[in-house]
Amino acid sequence: MITNQPQWLESGIDGAGPAQWYGPDVPDGDRGPWVTAPVGSRYCRRNATSTRWYEKRKNDGRDDDWALTWGEIRQTFLYSEMTDGGSTAGTLVLDEQIPVGAWVLRTVLRNVTGFTGNTSAVITVGDGTDADRYSTGTPSVFTTANAIDVGAVSGTAVHTAAASVTVTITSATDFTSVAAGQATISIYFLG
Repeated sequence: MITNQPQWLESGIDGAGPAQWYGPDVPDGDRGPWVTAPVGSRYCRRNATSTRWYEKRKNDGRDDDWALTWGEIRQTFLYSEMTDGGSTAGTLVLDEQIPVGAWVLRTVLRNVTGFTGNTSAVITVGDGTDADRYSTGTPSVFTTANAIDVGAVSGTAVHTAAASVTVTITSATDFTSVAAGQATISIYFLG
């Protein structure tokens, strides 16, 4: 039984055609309304921190009938949520992972309240092993900005396994000097 029935709009001119669906759950190709959706239908899975778009590519009554086409991981974080590494850097592992098969396109910050209290602050975004896999360079997050392009992917863009996202803010001296800071990070990927 599906706990949150997806909603849909049929747009076929000559009978039932591909539809647009939305809901909070991952598509389940062998149950409920997902199994009866026509091939070509699209489904938007949306929750508080992510958006994922799926398309029904075949109709075998299996979960792989639905394929991820693109997505976004989005999370707002405060300086106080970051783990002080005992030196100049503070880190935060985001709540959601990049899924298997994703091709990461870009990382963007929005609504940045400067990470102040020190004399500088820069950001890198990585996967815990490669500190800047999802960023290029070290853009400043010291001052308040509406948006900051964190850059193109500098590491391997394709994911053969799910990957956690680690945000690192590095200040000039000890990270404990950082007294303010907040940002919303978005990581965009294709499926």
